[in-house]
Amino acid sequence: MISEPRSETQSHLLLLKQDDASTTALKTILETRYHLTFVANFDQILQLLAAGPVDLILADATLASMNDYAFIKSIRQHPDYAQLPVVLIYDSAASNDIAKGLQAGANDFITQPLDRTIIETRIDLLIQHKRLVDEHQQAVKELESVHAMRNRSLNIASHDLKNPINNIRMAQFLLHNMIKDDDTAHVLLNNIDIAVTTMEEIVSEFLDSAALQGQSPDFKFSGIDVEDVLWDVIMQYNFPARKKNISLRVREVDGKVRADFHRLLQILSNLVSNAIKYSPLNKTVWLSSTIQENYVRISVTDHGPGIPAEERSQLFSEFGKLSTRPTGGENSTGLGLWIVKQLVTLQDGRVGVEFPPEGGSCFWIELPLWKSDSSATDEEIKTSPKFAKMVSTA
Repeated sequence: MISEPRSETQSHLLLLKQDDASTTALKTILETRYHLTFVANFDQILQLLAAGPVDLILADATLASMNDYAFIKSIRQHPDYAQLPVVLIYDSAASNDIAKGLQAGANDFITQPLDRTIIETRIDLLIQHKRLVDEHQQAVKELESVHAMRNRSLNIASHDLKNPINNIRMAQFLLHNMIKDDDTAHVLLNNIDIAVTTMEEIVSEFLDSAALQGQSPDFKFSGIDVEDVLWDVIMQYNFPARKKNISLRVREVDGKVRADFHRLLQILSNLVSNAIKYSPLNKTVWLSSTIQENYVRISVTDHGPGIPAEERSQLFSEFGKLSTRPTGGENSTGLGLWIVKQLVTLQDGRVGVEFPPEGGSCFWIELPLWKSDSSATDEEIKTSPKFAKMVSTA
């Protein structure tokens, strides 16, 4: 292993050579512009790669082909060296040999007789490309680090926010029972209840948005009866609906979907919550489902003001703000429908909305039809709601 003195600004080249005359010629051409290290075998290349930065490898094609270009293949399989440029030097332009070298992973080749301008141009272009790739990979690593830090901060913030919100709700509940005859106090406590509910929704939706932007959540798929999950949603939102004298009704229901139960519940909760927010007092929100070929369409229909035609393209977009406002002073972050679309898409589904001529909106999702219970894996069965009920009652 022979190494020349190195300048801080010079690129570092490894030269795998067996012919002294060629080595001398390469040294004459390259030594003024590059830091050169001459090696006699592949093991020395690995040692130098592990010891410090290398910008390019020049290898005698005859020597490299003796082991079927194994050293190039090994370099390409190593995550730290996969982008390292390798140039093969051929005694003549034999197309079959050149093709084998390139197929093995070499980036380029040069042939005898050596031409200074061609060699320097090819080396400089390959090194420039490698450095651009290195800069890109470093930028990706830095962004991943920033993203991980953001997620940690969000998790800490959510924990720190949820505790005081829960404390406020508990205090509000206790005060309601303690102050029974003070109408003014009850009005104030009701306002606190609305404010706390709004805060909970904002925190939850922002955390869901951050999680979906980071990476796809884990899903535990199972066969879910649509009717079961619809009644769960109705039970969850019955009280908010009653505050506005809105009826939640189930009409035609059919089908069993392949989905994650908790994510499906979250999707339908968002749609029903929106329907309640934007429906006038004394109306009805209808929930239904139908089988359509290999999908089940679940619909949530309200009798609200609908969406202006010019604003409909903003539906399902992140922070999509529309001119239509909630009818009871409720809050809207503009994230709910975007979260719905992401969660449906990640479960191989579709989402959309229709606007009946008589007014209102019909938001729908389509999820894959669960073919039969016999197709369920052990993991899917164990994560299904019915299995959980069986275990809890056993």
